[in-house]
Amino acid sequence: MFIALVRNEVLKLLRRRRFAIVVGILFVILALVSYSQYRQLRELRTQNWRAELQERIARYENRMRRGGLNDSWARSMRAEVRRLQFYLDRGINPEQPTAPLVVRTFANAAGFLLLPLLIAVLGSDIVSAENAEGTDKLLLTRARRRWKILTAKLVTLWLFASLTLLLGAVISYAVTAPVLPAGGWDLPSFNGFSMSDTAFRVDSVRQLPLWKDALLAYGLEWYALLAVAAIALMLSVLFKSSAASIGTMLASLIGGTILTRVSPDWTAGKYLFISALPLADYYSGQAPPYDGMSMTFCITLLGAWALAALGVAYALFTRRDVFG
Repeated sequence: MFIALVRNEVLKLLRRRRFAIVVGILFVILALVSYSQYRQLRELRTQNWRAELQERIARYENRMRRGGLNDSWARSMRAEVRRLQFYLDRGINPEQPTAPLVVRTFANAAGFLLLPLLIAVLGSDIVSAENAEGTDKLLLTRARRRWKILTAKLVTLWLFASLTLLLGAVISYAVTAPVLPAGGWDLPSFNGFSMSDTAFRVDSVRQLPLWKDALLAYGLEWYALLAVAAIALMLSVLFKSSAASIGTMLASLIGGTILTRVSPDWTAGKYLFISALPLADYYSGQAPPYDGMSMTFCITLLGAWALAALGVAYALFTRRDVFG
């Protein structure tokens, strides 16, 4: 019975062709990334990567000495300087492009905003679209319990969120392997760069095979996307208009991202779910926009937002007036 509900919701989502658009967007973006990485690989053959890293470190240090940076940008820039210096001291080129490295980097780069936006597009009208299509009253008057109907929609959305992340990894490897070195999954990867006040903590750096590091990063981003899907479901229940639910979700993601980057002094911003979304970045050692945002804090924060959103969604959906 419940499997039939989920299958019905999957068919609805496929019929709206939103998922096909999401896959198309991923393919186009990753094809452009593949081309840029191929050009970088060609340029690296004639360039001195050590000199490039030294130049970047000097540029960042000069920028910090000039001042005028807010705390968030200064913290991120100091962490990047220490990270680059770590690789330089050990003779490791951190930007040697390979297909596995592109797959690993996709979790960080896309998990910051692209994937949450795509999941928002998929999920923000999963309930409100019923009103636009005129099937909302039929949905609410069915013999099945309403909480089962909403749970089927939630499971469907989580399935498509998981599939989107998986396809992102598969497409990123498929489009880059023909033009970049396809091997290197066993190469060492360094993560966990952190600072204590102004000192760089070498003891916090973790060395893992690239494949294991990638699995950890994708696992964290998968968790973050499940939280985004739960919030998108709540907005879809809250608004009867698909445009309103999608617009609110997109504005929350984009506006929250801007707010956390330009207003580091507003410490209450660390309790916004958008502040905790780049879990793969924080795992890799990138400094969070606010102090006190440990990995445990971010995971707990996203879980709390997801549970609160689901609580609101179920409360509203199960009590909704059929003729309201």
